[in-house]
Amino acid sequence: MVDREMLSAISDLLDEKLDQKLDQKLGETLDRQLDQKLDEKLDRKFDEKLHPIYDRLDRLDERVERLDERVERLDERVERLDERVEKIDERVKKLDERVGKLDERVGRLEDGMDSLQGRVGKLEKDMRYVRVVQLENSVIPRLNTIEACYLDSSKRYLERTEQIDNMAADIVVLKNVVSKQSEILQRMQG
Repeated sequence: MVDREMLSAISDLLDEKLDQKLDQKLGETLDRQLDQKLDEKLDRKFDEKLHPIYDRLDRLDERVERLDERVERLDERVERLDERVEKIDERVKKLDERVGKLDERVGRLEDGMDSLQGRVGKLEKDMRYVRVVQLENSVIPRLNTIEACYLDSSKRYLERTEQIDNMAADIVVLKNVVSKQSEILQRMQG
């Protein structure tokens, strides 16, 4: 993985710088303080980096960039500082262990992501199936039934419109006939 290659490159760089600077010596107090600060910063950085791994895989690229920045800072520190071979080996071993743990966690996260992608794919397939089944078996037949009812009703209303108009005209004629007949009957009685 990229992290292992980066660690290998870091290790090579540290070894190369160590060989160049091995002739120089620093005081034990400076060594101890620098080791302590470096360990604190590395511990703090690793702790900060572990949490986002669990939260999002998308931040993997950001961590690699931050690791590059830390490598650059380590190179600068190595140029300024002269450290003993045993202490550098101990730090590299600690980094290897931490990166190994990160690799394990990333592997588990990738496995989990693969599982989630499979489940999401299955859900999408099921949703498509449900949509098709619902449309074909439920919605479309109901729409066809509603359409048929409305078409039959509208045809009947159209067919009956003329008949209703004729009935209205007949009623007007009947009213006239009844009123004339009523007048004739009233005259005859009166």
